[in-house]
Amino acid sequence: MPERRPTFCLRAKRGPFEPKARIGGLRAWVVGEIVAITYSRALGEIYSLDKFGSRLGLTRIRAILREIGSPQQEYKCVLVGGSNGKGSATEMIGAILQEEGAKVGTYFSPQIERFEERFRVDGKNAGKREIADAYALVRAAAGKVAQDATFFEVITTMALLIFAARKVKYAVLEVGLGGRLDATNAVSPEVSALTSLSLEHTDVLGDTIEKIAHEKCGIARKGRVLVCAKLGAKARRAVEKECRKIRAKIKIAGPLGRGFRLAAPGEFQRSNAAVAAGVCRELGVGERAIERGLGKCRPKYRLERRGNLLLDCCHNPEAAAALAKEVARIRVRGKKVLLFSAMRDKDYPSVLRTLAPLFDDIVITEVKLERGEKIAKLAKAAKEAGARHAKLEKAAARALARARRIAGKTGLAVVAGSIYLLSELFGKDSIKIRLAQ
Repeated sequence: MPERRPTFCLRAKRGPFEPKARIGGLRAWVVGEIVAITYSRALGEIYSLDKFGSRLGLTRIRAILREIGSPQQEYKCVLVGGSNGKGSATEMIGAILQEEGAKVGTYFSPQIERFEERFRVDGKNAGKREIADAYALVRAAAGKVAQDATFFEVITTMALLIFAARKVKYAVLEVGLGGRLDATNAVSPEVSALTSLSLEHTDVLGDTIEKIAHEKCGIARKGRVLVCAKLGAKARRAVEKECRKIRAKIKIAGPLGRGFRLAAPGEFQRSNAAVAAGVCRELGVGERAIERGLGKCRPKYRLERRGNLLLDCCHNPEAAAALAKEVARIRVRGKKVLLFSAMRDKDYPSVLRTLAPLFDDIVITEVKLERGEKIAKLAKAAKEAGARHAKLEKAAARALARARRIAGKTGLAVVAGSIYLLSELFGKDSIKIRLAQ
């Protein structure tokens, strides 16, 4: 007889978890060796995993997925990689597929406001109870077959399990670091996408475009399509070479027509939208759904305007160049002020050289992460980048208030340099994120 595929059902009204006992004041549910715990306890344990650091490789996550019955085989997967724009493209693909009438799971990393936003079904964050239950299952499986599983491997498996439990048709996954050995690459994608290609994480991925392309293109599959944004000549040659090795089909996303209306602000989003549209066409989605999806999707913290604030996830030279074009277009009567911080492993001197000349003032702050660069080094880099005035404010919240005060009602305060700076300012989790992207 054929092997019976497991039924994935996280705790619902009639789910598999039944209250059995109170342990240490926590309500616990037991199914065999699976113990469901509270969301806060689950979140604390998940965040504690980052102390083991990031270790690329697919052996551990594949073992966990096998142990829990390969939930990723219950739906079609799309992998979205790239140096910039992959989060926006992931959200856009999800929005388009929803307009086509499909149930869609989307997975993002890292979060900004709260942990739940990493796992979304039809655009809504997963519930705390189902996240905790998914963690309980993954924790038990990892305890058997991969006790040294990393933070990203555990939460990626949780996402794949939640999507199976919700019975999605598609799962669209934002790739983490690189691609070839990233935990998300444990799935078998119907279509893969590459939004951009530039030098980043060179200590891990390599110090040339060719080496970066080798890692990023690892999400492509033999005989299947890799939808790629329009790249520079050198990057395109590198990607084409990798696709020939893999025997994947590369398709360059054509530009959107000028009359094509996007909800997402910024010229750079047209490239991400073109990739999203290309992916969805490969999945058989109609043009009406593509137009409607892109006309509604507006990713948060991507050139997002809030009064005299402009919030952006810019964190590397390529993204800084895109942001600089947008800031240069904005006309204000008051001052333009940059609120800046960065991770020490990013090329923030280059980012500052691009951005600093556009601003009347710069406020430098720190992010309370081990990876966060110290304020003195950031200030030195700002001065070397030609900053006219640099003010130091160690506490991010006070730095934000100061930047807004300098900009005034008629000016503009731009927050950029790191997605973790945005998380520091606007995050709502009681446990601060500690894992680096």
